[in-house]
Amino acid sequence: MPFPSPTNSATLIGKLTRDPELRTVSTSAGERSVLTLGIAVRKPVKTDQDDTPTADFFDVTVWGPLAETCAAHLAKGRLVGVSARLVPTSWEAADGAKRRGMEVIAGAVPASAPSGAVSWGRA
Repeated sequence: MPFPSPTNSATLIGKLTRDPELRTVSTSAGERSVLTLGIAVRKPVKTDQDDTPTADFFDVTVWGPLAETCAAHLAKGRLVGVSARLVPTSWEAADGAKRRGMEVIAGAVPASAPSGAVSWGRA
């Protein structure tokens, strides 16, 4: 059965591992804000194994006005959700070896508010 429409999407829900890092970069379209979030996403614990919680760690890139909003309202330890797309990257290492990776680019960042409500921000 073919897929009705291919999509490139990822959803991450976890806690920020550090304060957001906002910076400004020059692009062909002018100056743009870009922010990096570090997120720890808890792994499920299997009952038949050690019940010590573990996590996967992700760096997420946020661009434009959404980056500025995240910088103003998010801090280390805050629970966030990220709706993102994955962008394959490749580069040549110092030793000449070819490397590949994946960049997580946020499209929306809902954050848990102190009252328990969720607020949404979209790129």
